[in-house]
Amino acid sequence: MSVDSPNSDVPLPEFSSGDTGILLAKAGELFAELLEAAVEPFGLRAKDVIVLTAIDSVGPQSQQQLARTHGIDRTTMVSVVDGLERLGLVQRARNPDDRRKYAIGLTGEGQALLRYKLGPAMLNALDTFLAPFTPGEREMFGQFLWRLVHDRGGLSPGTRSESASDGQGTGQGKVAPRGQGMGRVMGGG
Repeated sequence: MSVDSPNSDVPLPEFSSGDTGILLAKAGELFAELLEAAVEPFGLRAKDVIVLTAIDSVGPQSQQQLARTHGIDRTTMVSVVDGLERLGLVQRARNPDDRRKYAIGLTGEGQALLRYKLGPAMLNALDTFLAPFTPGEREMFGQFLWRLVHDRGGLSPGTRSESASDGQGTGQGKVAPRGQGMGRVMGGG
């Protein structure tokens, strides 16, 4: 017996179908596919949208800042910014704090595309991804993801918590049975 993978016709073997790490990776793949499909009609990729939303939320940044903050290698970041600049969605300007560097900022066209077209497309992809969850589960799931990403409690990558070593903590345990598990993403907080 096997459990179907969320984003392919290939079933997962039963021994791994409940493993938290595998399911988390599969969920990430599924959302990446949905996001890519949502932004493709605009001639963009998910990495392009990550950069646009990062600039929109924080303001103009150097390519190095963008690459470091979002885990995109520097060579790829140069390509992403060059492509967005060719499309007229971002512009390079001298960084007022360090004239040797450039700050990447949104153009009016980039801001309008993000707000009025990409934003709704991304929310639709997210709604599709989260469709199995109730509104309360979505909220809870979002809180759990926030903690996983932003509230590490002093843990750095490669560090295991005490509860992880007994199989009940970060990444080594099993997923809670249906009806007792997690919930939401981006539901309001």
